[in-house]
Parts: sequence; structure tokens; C-alpha cells
Amino acid sequence: MTKLLPSPRLHDPGDLIAAVPHLLGFHPTDSAVLLVIDRHAVALTVRADLPPPDHPGGPVERLLLPAARHRGATAAVVVVGGGSGDPPEDLPHDTLVDELDDALMALDIPLVLAVWVRATARGEPWFDYHDAGTGGATPDPASTPLAAATAAHGHVTYPSREAMAEVLRPDPPEVLGRRAALLHRRMAGPEGPPARRHDLIRSEVLRAATRKRPLTDEEVAELAHALADPLVRDASLGYCVGDHALGAEVLWTELTRASPAPERAEPATLLAFSAYLRGMGSLASLALERAAEAHPGHRLSELLREALDTGLPPDQLRLLAEQAGRAEWSRPPEGGT
Repeated sequence: MTKLLPSPRLHDPGDLIAAVPHLLGFHPTDSAVLLVIDRHAVALTVRADLPPPDHPGGPVERLLLPAARHRGATAAVVVVGGGSGDPPEDLPHDTLVDELDDALMALDIPLVLAVWVRATARGEPWFDYHDAGTGGATPDPASTPLAAATAAHGHVTYPSREAMAEVLRPDPPEVLGRRAALLHRRMAGPEGPPARRHDLIRSEVLRAATRKRPLTDEEVAELAHALADPLVRDASLGYCVGDHALGAEVLWTELTRASPAPERAEPATLLAFSAYLRGMGSLASLALERAAEAHPGHRLSELLREALDTGLPPDQLRLLAEQAGRAEWSRPPEGGT
């Protein structure tokens, strides 16, 4: 799921197909992509893997759950790839499209467009499920106004979901083991006040956007130790908004790769929160996968996963980040430590 930020108008099916990679953050393959459109802008994008031929309705529930919050809007579905067919008359996964059409109508979200395309690439022919024989060619996704707007906001569009996931691949086991030993020694030492750990996070956020070298093992251990404090971790949600949000996301991304488990769950969850707030649901989902792998049952990541899966609007989470950013961390909260 992803929410588009500022978006140009989408004029025709080709424009919509060319927008899909930028809405998701990657070029999908063998996917059903549901787009909910409100006042000529994409308000919601949800992707699901296409089902095997003997289970045509598999993705319907995953696609519909977040869409239910948008009653009264309209929808479009783009089916990318997906096996056999004989375009333009016989298109792959027409049963899935029919099921989505009926289910969306029950939610008062009419499906106004359903198209199939082999891939989201320049010149790929697309065909209309609702109007047999109608089709066109996909414009170059890299040359659209939306591509320019995406780049201007600092978003990266990856060639595949696998390429996006590679950005979060943990460092080699021997490197993580070295850092884990440093972290354990740090945890066995005397504990300073939370404000000192929060100051460490703040200083690293401020320099992350311009830092030219990777974090050292000692720096990773110190930062992982700081974020292991729930008070400091929760305060760090405030960096996911405002002037330093880009630097914070750079830091969370690096720490998601660099931190040993289970402490990796903390920066991974902060990365998911940051990505979700700026509309990159696919990156948020991948970060939450890393958090779950590192620390099964991690409470904050589970809550964020529920918000993502149900399509909670990012603006409803933004208030939490803003409140965290205004909190006073120079002393413990009243009634606690």
C-alpha cells in the first residue's frame, strides 16, 4: 500500500500504467495493482501477487481491506503479467478482475478502468478488460511529470521489489557478530541518562544527510544501544517529520542493514514509520519484514503492520510523530523513569 503525495492528473490508461512504478516505488511483475482515485489524484495504491490459475480470488481480500476506507471514490486495476492469454480479446486473470469489480461495487467504489499490460515499460501494449479490442501503448515511465515529481521529492523507483529489498539486506554475519559483541559489552556497562542517548541519535540524524562514510562498528553499537531504550526509540519518531526527515531515513536505513538482531527491529520500525508517512508503503512493508525477522513479536512494528494492512491514512500517524518531536527528553516523564 502506498499513498501518493502531490500528483499530476492522470489522463488515460497509459498514464496510469506509467505511474504505477512510482506509486509503488518499483516496477511490479505478475501483480494486481488496485488504485483508488479521488478528485483526479491517486489516493491509494495496493499491490498483490497474482494468484495461481486454480485460486483466482486469492488477492481480493488483500486489495480490498485498505480500500474500504475510501467509499465514494472510484477505482482502477492494472494487471501486470500473469501468464497465458490471447490479447486483446482473451486477457489473463479476467476472473480476478470480475471478482474485484463486484466486491468494489459493494463498497460503493466503482471500478471504472481495468487494464492488462505485460510490463510497466515504455511501449508495452495495454488492453482493456471492459472494452475488448481497446488498447494503447504505455508511455515511458521515466519521462512522465510524475517521474520528475517523484525524483524531486527524493524518492527512488527501483527496477523490482527485489531490488528495493536489497537496500535493506543485513550486513554479513561475521560483521554483525562483531557489532553484537560490542553492543553486549556496552549494555553490560553503566547506563547513562536517556537524554544522553537521545542526544546521540539527534547528532547522528543531523549529520546523516551529508556524512560521506559508513558508520563504524563502534558507532553502530552505540546507536543500537541508544535505540534499544523504548523512551529514546519513541522520541526518535519525531525525526520522521520536519526538516531532518530525510537525514533520519538515511540513518534508519543504514542501521537496518548494520544492526545485529534483535536490536535491528528498532531502526527497521523507525524506517517503516518514516516511509509510511511519506507514502512509500512498499518500503514500509519491507522494513517491517526486517523488524519481524530480527525480533518476532516486536510490539511497535506489529501495530504499524496493522495500520499499513488496513490502509490507515498516514496523516493519522503523523500526529504521533509530531507529538514525539515536541516531547521534553531532558528529564523522565512524570510518574515514570
